[in-house]
Amino acid sequence: MITISHKIELVPNNKQKSYFRKAFGCARLAYNWGLAEWQRRYKEGDKVDAYGLKKAFNAIKKEEFPFVVEVTKYATQQPFINLGKAFKKFFEDLKKGIVSYPQFKRKKDNEGSFYIGGDQVSLSDTNRNSKAFRKIPHNGKQKHQYLKVPNLGWVKMTERLRFIGKINGVVISQQGNKYFASFSVQATEDEYKRTHPNADTDKGVRMAGIDLGIKSALILSGGVAVENPKPLKKNLRKIKKISRQLDKRVHARNKQERLEGKKKSNNYRKLSVRLSNAQRKVANIRRDFTQKVTTILTTHYAHIALEDLNVKGMVRNHRLAQSVSDVAFGELCRQIEYKSLLNGVKVLKADRFYPSSKACSVCGHIKQDLRLSDRIYHCAKCGAIIDRDYNASLNLLSLIIKKQIGADYPESTPEDLTALLSRFVRNGIATSKVETGRQHKL
Repeated sequence: MITISHKIELVPNNKQKSYFRKAFGCARLAYNWGLAEWQRRYKEGDKVDAYGLKKAFNAIKKEEFPFVVEVTKYATQQPFINLGKAFKKFFEDLKKGIVSYPQFKRKKDNEGSFYIGGDQVSLSDTNRNSKAFRKIPHNGKQKHQYLKVPNLGWVKMTERLRFIGKINGVVISQQGNKYFASFSVQATEDEYKRTHPNADTDKGVRMAGIDLGIKSALILSGGVAVENPKPLKKNLRKIKKISRQLDKRVHARNKQERLEGKKKSNNYRKLSVRLSNAQRKVANIRRDFTQKVTTILTTHYAHIALEDLNVKGMVRNHRLAQSVSDVAFGELCRQIEYKSLLNGVKVLKADRFYPSSKACSVCGHIKQDLRLSDRIYHCAKCGAIIDRDYNASLNLLSLIIKKQIGADYPESTPEDLTALLSRFVRNGIATSKVETGRQHKL
């Protein structure tokens, strides 16, 4: 069985939006109450666990928080499970020297989420909120479905759930002025292959070394460079402009003004929605790019070699931080790894200190004085001149084939290269041919 997710936009009415905001608040309340109680019990020397906190909250919620019964029970139960996972991660990270202590959640105007268990999830092809509405013909072509939310009714979805299987749960979230339902579905391998037709294609012995970059997001050892869409860079001017306008509107600028009851103006709320929508657009472009690229690569190649980048260390460089975050190196590698497991692809991850950029792909000589500004690799030993990123991708490929010095690299056939490029074109992904610039001393 395979667990896959499908995120669908919702079209709620005003009553349903109010319910969602109330559920967001209840989920936030339960999480913050649990974290505060955890800290209090820990200081007193008591043993703390998420299950005990949930039991204690259920015992007092009807008296102290009677409004939580107006929403689904999972809105105040799942936060305790999430809190337990957060503390488990905290204790595991402590062993690695990383501090990741759980933080209190604060209220945000255009963000929030809550969970609904699979036992309370129902889907319908028709709106069943009222008997009168059921008699009116609607959704004749069955392009969308309706999701039943406990204590609320049926909420329209913009499309149908594409997977057939057991629904483990649904997370309803808000981003800007949009609402979404993210389904977790347990499906069989046959169902996965039905909904992912390219996953069952014959990959043969195709292999690739992939070097990650900023100008080009990925450079393949076959000589293809996948261009970086740079969504943040292209939309940063608009985001900065809205942020400056937002700061000038009436709102509480510090804790003292919030305690005095200074409210946000209507113009502040409108601009905050515009800002959230602009930020969501950037995230959507980046997410669309990473999902499409990683799917194409893991359904085309049988063997992939990646480099193990220290992304946190790269972000500390203030000159590169924005560009590194924009291309999402960590997310690209994560998706390639988990999709490779689903599609039967073998992934080889090079050691973090493997000199893929400094080593010559022809003779193996290591150039110690290579700088970040050197975009063309000049080998002092054999005289080879080659693109820096393409040279790194070839070195990563050599880890798969265990290439001997002086031997030739396997080349992609024109048919394989054409099939790969056509899939990139169909998905709207820009590519270019790497100027290899291979030259040798005569």
